[in-house]
Amino acid sequence: MKELKIVKEILKNDHLFLTGGGGVGKSYLTAKLIEDYRAEEKRVVILGSTGISAVNIGGQTIHSFFAFGICQNTEELLRHDRYNKQRIKEINGILLNADLIIIDEISMVSAALMEMIRYRLENAKFKGSIMFVGDFFQLPPIEKNIGNVSLFGDEVYAFESSAWKNYNPKILELTCSKRTGDTDFFAILNKIRKGELNSQIIGFLENLRQNSGVFEQNPTILFGTNYEADRTNRAKLEEINEKLYVINADETIHEKTINVNKLQSWHKSLNIPLKLELKIGANVIFCANKWGKYFNGEQGIIRDIGESFLIVEKNDRLIKVEPHEYVLYENVLDGSKTLATLRQFSLKLSYAITIHKSQGMSIKNLVCDINNIFERSQFYVAISRAMSAKGLCIRYSRSDFEAYLKKCVYVDEKVKDFYKNREILTLKN
Repeated sequence: MKELKIVKEILKNDHLFLTGGGGVGKSYLTAKLIEDYRAEEKRVVILGSTGISAVNIGGQTIHSFFAFGICQNTEELLRHDRYNKQRIKEINGILLNADLIIIDEISMVSAALMEMIRYRLENAKFKGSIMFVGDFFQLPPIEKNIGNVSLFGDEVYAFESSAWKNYNPKILELTCSKRTGDTDFFAILNKIRKGELNSQIIGFLENLRQNSGVFEQNPTILFGTNYEADRTNRAKLEEINEKLYVINADETIHEKTINVNKLQSWHKSLNIPLKLELKIGANVIFCANKWGKYFNGEQGIIRDIGESFLIVEKNDRLIKVEPHEYVLYENVLDGSKTLATLRQFSLKLSYAITIHKSQGMSIKNLVCDINNIFERSQFYVAISRAMSAKGLCIRYSRSDFEAYLKKCVYVDEKVKDFYKNREILTLKN
C-alpha cells in the first residue's frame, strides 16, 4: 500500500498532518498505520477530539487521556495538576515510551487546547512522532474553547498555536474519493468544502432539492438537532404494525472505581443506543465497519430478531448480525487497562440521525434537512456523507435558499490561507 509507505517514511523524521475532504480514506489509512505499528510492536497512543471520533478510531478522547478535566488553558491546568499528581506521573510514563501519537478530528482542537497538549508532551519528554488527522475546512473548534482565546490573542484554530508551529508537521492531502465514484459530484463537493459558491453550484444544489425520488428508497434523513432526529425515528417506528423488541446493552464493569461521569461520557460517544428498540420491517443503519459484512453508514431492513442475533436485509441479501463489543480502556505504562466492556448491536434506526453523529458514515440514500444548521461547515459535512448525487436530496422549507446557502457555505479566511500558504504533498490515493 503506497499511501502507508509514504506516511511511515514521513513519520521517521517529521510530524505529519494527514488531511483531505470527506470520504477520501483518512480513517482507513490511519487504521492501517495503527495496525502496522502494532505489528512491529511499537507503542501508539490514539486520541480523538470528540467522543465519537475516539470510538471510531479505537482510542480515547484528548481530555480523558491527558487528564485535562474542565481546564481551558495551561494556567488552569497548572492549578488542576496539583491535585492529580499520580495520574500525571502515569501519563508521563506512557508518553516517554510512546512511538506515535495520533490525534483525530484535529479541526475541532482549539489553539488553547493545542498548547495544553504541548505542555503535557514537553513535561513528559515525549520523543516520538505525532500524526494529526482531519480537515480544517470542516467542523471548527467547539465554542467553549473559542471563548478562551484571550491568552493567545486572536488564535482559534490548532494551526494558529505556537505549539503547531513548533511541531511544524509535514502536510499530506488525500484527494481521491473512496466514498463516491461520481467525479462531477466530488468536484462540486470539493468546491463547497473550500467555500466556493457560484451560479453553477447553486443550480446544482437547487436541482438536488427536486430529487424527490430519494424518498422512495428508504433514505436516512440528516438533521441539525437531536430533537428532530429522535422525533422522526419514534414516529416511523410507531407506524410499523409489528411487535416491539427492546434490546438492552450488556455491560461489564472491570474497574470498580471507574468514575461515573467518565462512563456516561463513553456511553454518549458510542453512537449506538444502549436501549435499542426495533420491529421487524424497521429501517436501520450500521454504525461500525465489519469488513466483508457491512460498513459504517450502510442501510438495511430488519427481517428477523433472535435472542442473540438479528437478520438484516441489505442489497437484496440477508446477513446475520451479532452484537459488537465496545471497550473503554485507559492507557497505562505496560499497555492498556480495560475499564468496561459493552456488547450491543452496532446499528440504530436509520430514518433520521444528526449531522454530528453521521461522522465517518457513507450513506447511499440520503436526505439532508438543512433548515436548522447552526454551525459553519455543517452543510458540507452533511452532503459529503452521500455516496452519489443520485442518492441525495436537499430539503429546505423557506424561499431564501440562495441567501441561506451563502451563510452555510462559509469558510474562515484563516483556513483558506492555511491551505494556500503551506507546502502540501497531494496524494491521489
